[in-house]
Amino acid sequence: MVSLDQAQETIERDPSLRESRVPPTSPRDALPVVVIDGSAHWKRWWADLYLYRGALYSLAWRNVRSRYKQAGLGMLWAIIQPATQVAVFTLLFGMIAKVPSGGVPYAVFALCGLLPWNVFAKILSDGAIALSANQALITKIFFPRIYLVFAAGASALLDVLVGLVLLVIAMATFGVPPGPRVLLAIPALVGVVVLAFGLASLLSAVNARWRDVQHTIPFLLQIGLFVTPVLYRDSLLPPDWRWIVAINPVSGFIEIFRSSVLGLPFPDPRLLVSSFVVALGAMVIGAWYFTRVEASVVDVV
Repeated sequence: MVSLDQAQETIERDPSLRESRVPPTSPRDALPVVVIDGSAHWKRWWADLYLYRGALYSLAWRNVRSRYKQAGLGMLWAIIQPATQVAVFTLLFGMIAKVPSGGVPYAVFALCGLLPWNVFAKILSDGAIALSANQALITKIFFPRIYLVFAAGASALLDVLVGLVLLVIAMATFGVPPGPRVLLAIPALVGVVVLAFGLASLLSAVNARWRDVQHTIPFLLQIGLFVTPVLYRDSLLPPDWRWIVAINPVSGFIEIFRSSVLGLPFPDPRLLVSSFVVALGAMVIGAWYFTRVEASVVDVV
């Protein structure tokens, strides 16, 4: 039997035995260390977008499922809503007010204007409140917060596909052939989406601090439906009032989409150029401001 004093002397003489007295590393200490960089450096921001790309898919799928969850008609609402809008506007503007539609049945004319407008309005209204609507999520886990804005517009992109199918059915029903430059409708829709996401990114960052934004957007979108040439062509307005259309970047995209699909005359090229320039500018400014606010959004949301 070795006494405690003899064991202590043996340990002191043998360094290898002295090192064995160090307690083993605990499972907690063996976990990897994850450092969250709160800087707004563009290189770090792009790297996070790629690293957490799976979060975008999860958030987008969650929003799509929650929109139609426990709805008896499910995705049929994506058809019922624009179809009802077209029916009401055709009655009011096509039959009663007799708004000219360039020789095209007014139902098809209105649907061509409502499809890009509804996409813009949906992305803007849902994306602008993405941060405030997900307070519990952003205070618990880390991922690029701008993915909340992108995911909020996922259901709107699904509505685009459904709306295009509805448009094809309407054109076939009324016997309206597609225009020779129908492929130009694709960049028009892309421009609408870019503009909407750019403005939504900017407004969501602002709304995180001042919640007046989320109360103002629905009101402005209601007005915008009528001051934007959705239900009429810009040529219907008197020359003195066309500046309202010129300063509205959505106008150019809607006119391009409708003219290319239905084969109508294209609007003023300056209107088209200004729309694309504003869309790119909105995306750059929106992303820049969002990255500056993102680091402190958890503290103010």
